[in-house]
Order: sequence, then C-alpha cells, then structure tokens
Amino acid sequence: MPALLEQVRPVVVTVATLRVSSLPDGRATPTFPFRGGAPRVERAIGSGFVIAAEGLVLTSDHVVGDALGIEVQLSDERAFEASVVGRDPMLDVALLKLLGAESLSVASLGSSAPVRPGDDVIVLGNPFGLGPTVTRGIISAISRPMGAGSLDGFLQTDAAINPGNSGGPLFNAAGQVIGIATAIHADGRGISFALPIDEVVEVLPELRETGRVDRGRIGITFQEVTSPLAQVLRLPGRMGALITEVEPESPGSRLGFQPGDVITSLEGRRVEHARELARALRRSKPGDEVKLTYMRGGADRRATVRLERSAAHERPRPLLRDDGAERDAEQPPLGVLASDAPEGARIESIAPQSPAAGHLDVGDVVLDLNGVPVRGGADLAERLRAAGRQDLLFRVRRNGSARYVAVPAR
Repeated sequence: MPALLEQVRPVVVTVATLRVSSLPDGRATPTFPFRGGAPRVERAIGSGFVIAAEGLVLTSDHVVGDALGIEVQLSDERAFEASVVGRDPMLDVALLKLLGAESLSVASLGSSAPVRPGDDVIVLGNPFGLGPTVTRGIISAISRPMGAGSLDGFLQTDAAINPGNSGGPLFNAAGQVIGIATAIHADGRGISFALPIDEVVEVLPELRETGRVDRGRIGITFQEVTSPLAQVLRLPGRMGALITEVEPESPGSRLGFQPGDVITSLEGRRVEHARELARALRRSKPGDEVKLTYMRGGADRRATVRLERSAAHERPRPLLRDDGAERDAEQPPLGVLASDAPEGARIESIAPQSPAAGHLDVGDVVLDLNGVPVRGGADLAERLRAAGRQDLLFRVRRNGSARYVAVPAR
C-alpha cells in the first residue's frame, strides 16, 4: 500500500474556489456590479486529478459550479490559477486547465467495466480541507442508481468519501483511476458513490474540443420498473423504463407520451432496464431519430422521435417541510398522514406497520394516485379510505423529481 500511495499521490490535486453565497440582506447570488452592500464570498474545497502533463485536471462540476475564481494546488504544494475548459452537468464532471503548468505527473486511467464487488479501492482527496488524505475500502456494489439523475450506474464503495473529496479519484489496486468521488449517501455512513471513469472517458474529447457535451433529448424522465410496479401496472415482469414526467413543448410531449407509459424497446431491441435507455440517450446526438415501442393500458404503441438539443438542468432542490400543518386525531388511512402542497399532498408521517412503509417516504409529494391527480392532503386521505384493499400506484415527487411507487394490496 505505501508504494501504491507514492505512485498515485503526485496526480491528486486540491481544487479551491471562491464563490458568492449571499448579500447581507439575504439575497442570493447577486448580479454585477454589486449594489446594496458587499457580498459574502466563501472559499470551498474539492479534489481532482491530473490527466495531461500540460495541466489538464478532472474534477466534479459541482465543485467549480458558479466559482468566481479557481486555484489548484498540487501535492508538492505548488499552486496554479485554473480556468474551466469544459463542463458536463449531466455527468457532474468538469475539465480544468492550470495556467502555466507543464510536465506534470499524470494519472493512469483504467476502466470501470471490469470492476466487481469486493475489489480493493483507495480514495485520495482533501476531505474537510484537512489536507491530502487517503481512505481504503472495497467496491460494495456496481450499477447503483442515485436519486433522479440520468446516470444510474454509480460505483458504490465503503471507502470514506467526505465533503472535500468530491472530484477526487477512486483508484483500483493497480493505481488506475476507475471512478470520480461524487457523493455520500444521506442516510448512512460507509456508503459512498463514484462516477465510473468509462462514462467520463467517453465525453473527454468533446469537452476538450467544444467545452460541452451535446446530447439528444426526448424531454422525459423515467425510472426502473420494480416487481411491485410491474404487478400494479399489469406488466408480464420487470422490464422497460416507466415514464414519470414529460416536459412541456418537448419531442416527447408532441408525440403524446404520458406519465405511466412504459418504454419497452429501442430501435427494435428490448429494454430490460431503464439504465439501458438512459445509456442510449446519453450517447445520442441532436437530430438523431430513434424508434421506440411503449405500453399504455396493456397495449403496445410505436413512435419515431427526432431528438432535440439537451439543455443543462439545475439539480433538484430538496423539498421543504411544512411542520405547521394540522394533524388529524384519528388514525389516517393506510397509516399515511399528508398535508396540502402546491402540486398535491405532502406526506408528513407514515405509521411503522403501514403497507406504505418502505415504499413511500416522509417528505414525498403525492402528485397522483392510480393515475388521477391528487388535490391536497384531504383529497388523498379520502381516496385512500375509498381504495380499500387494492393495489395502489402513487406518482410522487421525491428530492425534486417525479417517480412511481407501487404499494401492493394488503
């Protein structure tokens, strides 16, 4: 291990940024020139790694985001001003150029394809700004979904990844980069995620040449079909990609796609998992035409869609809780207590023995139930009482994105 660390340490860097957080009056990031007082400027720390001797560095896009200035410090404590060469918010990756750097040590990029659970890995970075730090662990799982992003193939590891590690390299036992440290699981310690390096290598040439990645866009979001969902949707089994939202004025909207449709094939190839569709769309370009088969109400439909240019989207904001809602004294139907929300009903509590426990989460906003829009907490409660013992299909907004949740009959 010490020999491996000496091999890889020179390629790992600290990425320091300056960004405006707010003005004294509480406003968000202001426009320039500043008016109404001096802005609050924060210093944030992330990590990265060198991929070209002339000073090209990979890091996470959220590390550099809206930075006013970027400084990169090497392992030998030399520091360079950096500029952004390219950004891909979809993969959360950014490419930097260190001004005046030359003849730097370069990371060896491996492949994430052969990675398997149990493989040894190490993470190098600058957690909490403490300085260069190494953590060790194994690959816990592969092809992990994480939230509502378009990429669902993250590497899960128990190697400690903390604030400040973002953008840093995940190394295999041979000292090759197989992933980029990305996120920490909000609900548990020892569960962290890394972006597979193969996804990054694929877009690197475009990032270097054009500064961005152009992808084709249908204008839909979708999720995996679980066994409970397949049961409620009357599908023959777990298969396809379940549409959860359709953007207005998008190719998908113009074709008439609806939430609840299940895409079952792409260009004549069966879609077994939603990640297969997501992967194909990430590799598509504006102007491409794709042939899709989808199911609605048990019947197959076919469509040909011309993809449009994809735009970078803001990351979903966490849902706000309204803890001032009134509470019913009686036991709520299905053990689910909900309050009014602007676009449905926000779940405030779930009884531990409820059939919904483990399916719905506190904070979910129920958009519709069994295909019919929900209009507030009272409406949801009334319809749950009337539903009795039957399969229930919820469409909820969770962490800013819509998804379907099945609660099978009790």
